[in-house]
Amino acid sequence: MGSLTDELQRARDAGDPYVEGLVASGESLGEGIDLSYYEFHGVELDHCSLVRVNLAKASFYDCTLTQCDFSNAVLSEAFFSRTRLVGCKLEGAQLNGAILRSSRFVDCMCRYLNLGEAKLEGAVLERCDLREAFLSEVRLRRKTKLQDCDFTRADFFRASLRGVDISSCTLTGIGVSTDRSELRGAVVSVEQAPELAALLGVRFTDL
Repeated sequence: MGSLTDELQRARDAGDPYVEGLVASGESLGEGIDLSYYEFHGVELDHCSLVRVNLAKASFYDCTLTQCDFSNAVLSEAFFSRTRLVGCKLEGAQLNGAILRSSRFVDCMCRYLNLGEAKLEGAVLERCDLREAFLSEVRLRRKTKLQDCDFTRADFFRASLRGVDISSCTLTGIGVSTDRSELRGAVVSVEQAPELAALLGVRFTDL
């Protein structure tokens, strides 16, 4: 076990924003601390608080982040590679323009999360609460999976769900463009059909 605060201070003093192999638990960073452009390799954080921390354009390689709080953190254009976030809180966090490559978000609280223009490449979002999240123009590529996520009132404007299995997700009141092109080619369940039909302006009548 090490100290996240001490390691960040060491990196800052050395002018080298590189942290590798750190294992830390229960630490809290000051709100607004600037960690933009930092690189984290093989880092394991458990129950750490990074509320409102600036991690713009930071990179995470082979990291495991468990029960950490990233509420309102800035992760714009951040890069995640083979990284797991489990039970983390990302309410109001900014991940716009981020790249999630072969990474997994599991049981995360992501209400109001901004994923606008993000790229998900082989990523998995599983049992995440993404109610009222912003996913405008998000790009879903290379076998990205959305499993048992709640997208209630999420904004999918100009995001393509073609080929993506969203059959286990909650899609109540999602925002799409007037031509509903975002839903073309998406894989849905029979149970979702009435709700999506209403979104498409289709009405059912009793036979």
